[in-house]
Amino acid sequence: MTTDPYEPRRGKRVVFTTPAPLAMASGSGEVIENASTIDLSESGARVRLRGQLEPGQVVELFLGRRPARCRVVWTTPGKATQERIAGLEFICPLPGNRGGEKPPSSNFEPIR
Repeated sequence: MTTDPYEPRRGKRVVFTTPAPLAMASGSGEVIENASTIDLSESGARVRLRGQLEPGQVVELFLGRRPARCRVVWTTPGKATQERIAGLEFICPLPGNRGGEKPPSSNFEPIR
C-alpha cells in the first residue's frame, strides 16, 4: 500500500465520474451521500466528497448494488470549501479488465 498520492500507479486509471456514496465500515451507520468518483482502476478509486476521511480508515464505496470495501490511502483538500479528494485502495481488487482494455460498451477514457 502506498501513502504517496504522486507515486506511479500500479494500474491504469480511467475517468469515471458517478455518484458513489461512502459508508463507514466501522458499523457506525454513518454514510457520506455527497461523494462521487473521479477515476477508477482495478486497484482503487479517486473520489470527491464533503466529509472527513482519514488515511487507514476502511470504508465501503457504493458503485453498484454491492459496496466495494476500501482503505483510505490519502486525502487532500479539494477546490471547493469543505471538499476533499481521497485515494481509496480496494481491499479486493475489481475483477476483470486486465491489460488496460476498455470494458465492452463503455465510454471510459484512459488517463494518460
